[in-house]
Amino acid sequence: MPFRTIWENEGIKWEFHDFVTAQEIWEANKIFFNDHRAKTAKYQLVHTLETTGVEWDPLSIVDVSVNDVAASRTLQRLKMAYITNNEKIRNKIEKYVEVSRNLNTNWHFRGFESEEEARLWLNGT
Repeated sequence: MPFRTIWENEGIKWEFHDFVTAQEIWEANKIFFNDHRAKTAKYQLVHTLETTGVEWDPLSIVDVSVNDVAASRTLQRLKMAYITNNEKIRNKIEKYVEVSRNLNTNWHFRGFESEEEARLWLNGT
């Protein structure tokens, strides 16, 4: 798997690397939702600085968005910070954010270029 899952005190961090497929994004999502810690998580931190590319077609983006928006009804106000310096990856994630917002998620999203900036936002500072 081209990602590592790290559970932290108040959320989850995924470190993606190499080339990532839609199936692997779905698998990462399953890890989150199938763990009891998801019920109390305050954030998801998606780190893609080591990712070389992503295969995430529009239908797969919608599938993940629909799943996450449904979850947002019980996991309210979750923050999702994504870290990337790759324009193509940023565009894919921003499409996911756009679809999620159009489906009326109550999650909050923001993109960053460093983990330090992302953590400041996640911690509300």
